[in-house]
Amino acid sequence: MLYSELSEEQRRQLIDVQQLFDAWRPVDRDMEMSPRLAWHTSKGKRYLYEKVQGNRKSLGRETPALARRKVENDARMKTLRARVRRLRARAEEMAPVNKAVGIARVPLIAARIIRELDREGLLGPHIIVAGTNALYAYEMAAGVFVGGRYTTTTDADLIWDNRHSLLLSATSVVRRDGLMSILQRVDPTFTADYGMIVRNDRGYIVDLIVPENEEIAIMRPVGDVEAQPIGNIEWLLTGPAFAQTVVGADGLPLRIVVPEPRTFALHKLWVSKQGSRNALKSVKDASHARIVCRLAQRNLGLSMNVKDMPWLPATLKKLLPELKRLARAEEEND
Repeated sequence: MLYSELSEEQRRQLIDVQQLFDAWRPVDRDMEMSPRLAWHTSKGKRYLYEKVQGNRKSLGRETPALARRKVENDARMKTLRARVRRLRARAEEMAPVNKAVGIARVPLIAARIIRELDREGLLGPHIIVAGTNALYAYEMAAGVFVGGRYTTTTDADLIWDNRHSLLLSATSVVRRDGLMSILQRVDPTFTADYGMIVRNDRGYIVDLIVPENEEIAIMRPVGDVEAQPIGNIEWLLTGPAFAQTVVGADGLPLRIVVPEPRTFALHKLWVSKQGSRNALKSVKDASHARIVCRLAQRNLGLSMNVKDMPWLPATLKKLLPELKRLARAEEEND
């Protein structure tokens, strides 16, 4: 069986987790992005300094206005910290239940990487999750569990939308140390062999992928992850991105951003037909195409008419009739 429906208990728990995360994430991000103010004394005078995302600047010598600003900022930060603590505590209370009912699906290493990308503001605007890990977004949106043989993977595929320089928009830490700083924050054993293959000491691989023939200036610290160009991967960036709250293997929620589901399915079918593709991977690609197509139609209520997907390139449009036939045949065989 390609997938199975969530039980009523699992649906209720997932809804509760998603509602909690909808409240928690914006407050947490607000706290992360808010300036920190601190007094520093120099030559007997006090100066107020502001620190935002690692960047520090002086606001000037102490004045009544700056003193009020510091008091107001401290009060606001205290309120934010208290709210984040309460929401996180509630999430941690729910974590064992999430694991017990079986909705904690995203492998821990992948979940932690995705959370860090989101925390840095890179997930969505600059990087989306592709490959097998994208199935976790589609299955939770559809209210199903995709079969384990289709979701097993030992790597994470990340597509960088390099129409904009990623590091120009990143935090100062990432600008200075690169994407490897994020991966090593998750697991210090991650290393990049000549920048090309990034893996940890357990063999988990992270692939940073970019479209071929993109001519933009790339800011990348020496020794950082080097993005690998892949032909036609830009097809996955043309449609609207698909965001979903899912649950990591630790029982805690996270936001994941993946390609538009119908586009993902068509691209997987196209990849499965490439002669250079490993035969075993081609079979898995075709299965992913059928699964996501069925979920898009039956569970997500998305139209499979080509006119409703104006962003599709001509090559993928031509595959649409075949994809629908394959999904229909699979459904009849269930």
